[in-house]
Amino acid sequence: MNLSTSVESYPRRSLRDFHYVLFRHKWKIILFFLGVMITVTAGTFLAAEVFRAEAKLLVRIGKESVSLDPTATTGQTISIGQSRESEINSELEILRSRELALKVVDDLGPKTFLERPDEAPLGANSAQDKLREWRRSFRGLGKKVEEMLLGADILQPLDDREKAVIKLTKGLEIETQKNTNILFLSYEAQSPKLAENVLSKLIEHFLEKHISAHRTAGSFDFFDRQAEVLRQQLTRTDEELKALKNRTGVASFEEQRKITLNRIGALQQEAEATSAALAISRAKVGELKEKLSSISPTLVTQEMKSSSTHGLELMRARVYELRLKEQELLSKYTETSIPVKEVRRQIAEAQAQLAKEEGTRTEVTTAVNPIYQQLDLALTTERATLSSLEAKARVINDQLEAARSEIKVINDTELRIVNLQRDLALQDTKYRRYAESREQARIDQALETKKISNISVIQPASAPQKPVKPKKALNLGIGFFLAIIGGLGLAFFSEFLDHSIRTPEDIEEDLKLQLLASIPYMKKKK
Repeated sequence: MNLSTSVESYPRRSLRDFHYVLFRHKWKIILFFLGVMITVTAGTFLAAEVFRAEAKLLVRIGKESVSLDPTATTGQTISIGQSRESEINSELEILRSRELALKVVDDLGPKTFLERPDEAPLGANSAQDKLREWRRSFRGLGKKVEEMLLGADILQPLDDREKAVIKLTKGLEIETQKNTNILFLSYEAQSPKLAENVLSKLIEHFLEKHISAHRTAGSFDFFDRQAEVLRQQLTRTDEELKALKNRTGVASFEEQRKITLNRIGALQQEAEATSAALAISRAKVGELKEKLSSISPTLVTQEMKSSSTHGLELMRARVYELRLKEQELLSKYTETSIPVKEVRRQIAEAQAQLAKEEGTRTEVTTAVNPIYQQLDLALTTERATLSSLEAKARVINDQLEAARSEIKVINDTELRIVNLQRDLALQDTKYRRYAESREQARIDQALETKKISNISVIQPASAPQKPVKPKKALNLGIGFFLAIIGGLGLAFFSEFLDHSIRTPEDIEEDLKLQLLASIPYMKKKK
């Protein structure tokens, strides 16, 4: 028979092998199982009970529901929408801040966090009291080990306050749920009263910190001072504006300007007319002076000669008539006009002819020239008219200058009043803004005193009735499962490490030899 064929005919592993391993290492499995279960059970029942207090806070998203920080509205602002996540995260950071933890530790005392409280006094012989005594002994042993380590400088020594802060931070849990504005707070401690007190103090200090963080200290005093200064400026500007209006006595600058401009236009027209009349009057005066200079003030009325004849008398009368006609024409025409020249030519001829006929002795009779008299009267009258026109022109010019000055005063006064009104409106706007901010700051100060904010406690911290740790059933179940799995694993691992030959299959597999016979092992019986 082939040896290899005979070896391969035996099955390598079977259910009997599994039972064999379990039966062979049964004591290891039992001891491991008992060790794990005893350890888990002792740890579960000796571990200190942990109580969890819970609370819920509602955060109203957006600006403060009752008020807004007045310092954010003193000037022009731009509205920036704050997301729900950012505001919730801001509140979480405040809750997790070291400052709040220090305040809670200072209020309750560091020893409250470091000492492990006993929920009931010892003295009875009940199993529960004995269990608590074991716990206390176990905690005392742990404390001694910790003191030894600290004394040997293996760990960094910390003061009680810092230890309490660290312990508080470890036991505190703050979380939120998606699409909600609720903060979930929980704190675990070995005493239900301690868990409740810590969470209540934390919420109390958080509300105070939230209010102070969203308020500006001293804002009311600042806005009160600024509002008073602006009120005084507003009063001074108002008085100045009123005095200026009373001094000018103008109800409407636009209407007054229109009236003055119309008067200036009328005065300018009148000045132009007077200037034209002055030019005409001056021309007349000059012309009359020129005429008077060319005319004799007297006129020969009678001229007698010894050798006078009737013809000479007629010629003299003719010359006289021509002279009268000349004066009449000069009053109508200029000296260079043709009728005047013609009359003068006739006079010259008549006088030449008369001179030939006249004798050496002539008796002349003279009188006032009426033409000269008329021209002199006209000149006097025109001079009076010229003087009146000149006086009128001066008055019109003075009135025109006064009207223009009045327009300038109106414009300057109106500009001053407009500036005062603009300053008054600006100061009034600022005063109203600061007055509103002062009132807002006063409200905020009152709200801060009353501790009102956009944080609402929808579930206050309460003392838990049952501990959350240790979870005895869960721990025992996990321990039982680990003991079973660990015992089986230990058995198979021990079998794997054991290389001794114990079965016929081991001989054929390891030594490659065929088994001829086997003598079973039998224990001695008493």
